[in-house]
This record gives sequence, C-alpha cells and structure tokens, in this order.
Amino acid sequence: MRLYIGEVKKSVGRTFHDIEEENFPSLSWEGKKLPFAQPVRVDALLTNCGSEILVKGVVDTALVMSCSRCLEPSIQEIKAVFYLEYRNLSRIHRLSDIEAEASESDEVGYFWEEDNYVEVTREVEEVIFINLPMKPLCSPDCRGLCPVCGANRNKEKCFCEEAIDPRLAVLKNWAKENL
Repeated sequence: MRLYIGEVKKSVGRTFHDIEEENFPSLSWEGKKLPFAQPVRVDALLTNCGSEILVKGVVDTALVMSCSRCLEPSIQEIKAVFYLEYRNLSRIHRLSDIEAEASESDEVGYFWEEDNYVEVTREVEEVIFINLPMKPLCSPDCRGLCPVCGANRNKEKCFCEEAIDPRLAVLKNWAKENL
C-alpha cells in the first residue's frame, strides 16, 4: 500500500488527504492464517513540516478469527489511529546527520526527493497486529463450549454436570451459608 506524497512535499505547511484501499494477503499469527474479511482501508492526512512529512491516519478493516470461547469463526473489526513520520533522505548531507538518523531508523521512514509515494504496508500491518483483540469473541454473550462433552452451548443444550474442582468445592457451601 502506498500513500501519495507528491503534492504535500511541494511546500512547507501543505497538507494532502489520501484514501487508499487494498486487499491484503492473510496474516500469520501464532501459526495460524488470519484472512481478511474486507479490504484494508487507510484514510490519511499528510502534512509537510519542513524536514519531515507527518502522517496521521486511520486503518479500517476486518479479520476472520476463531472465537476464544466457542472456536467458531467470527469477524473482528479493526479500526485504529496511527501516526508515521517520513524524512527526506536527499536533505541529509553530513556524516553526523546520517549517524543520528540511523539511531532513529525504527521509528522513522524515509523517501528520496524524486519519490512521489511512500510504502506503508509494513506499518499498516503492525497497526493491525497491535490492535488484534486478545480474546476475540463471536458475540459478547457467547456461552462457549461445555467443558465435559465439548458441545457448543450457543447451538445446542447439553445436560452435563460441570465437574467442580475439589480444591474449590468448599466455596460452594460457603456461598450458601453467607448469603
């Protein structure tokens, strides 16, 4: 995915609004493939601040993930704000400036004066990874799987008695006594 910087780099203080949409391949997460349910959309405002171009954007997409309770596939929407900084490599002339830039290379992107686009695919994927839900759910009231027979409690009713951990069995009687 590329953002157009050709317009914004013309003069200091100039801004440009860019909207890009692209189909991304499935992401690999903890040994699983996470397919996208819709294209990745980036809505970005680029601002020329003189020595760099600042990008403030919003990533909007959805992924198909397994529900952490019932293991059924579910669509997880991701909408996240991000900030990027891109510096013009053509303006770096002194060795000390190059060394200073090298120490910040993880947080800053670079472009050459003749470039009209900056590549943001890796940064957008990072934003998506950072905003993945820790415990994806198909719905907030998902009942999950029965720990005894493994039935999906959202689809069928099971009549299993849940086994109580013997170490916690005392608490069952304590709750009745103290209510």
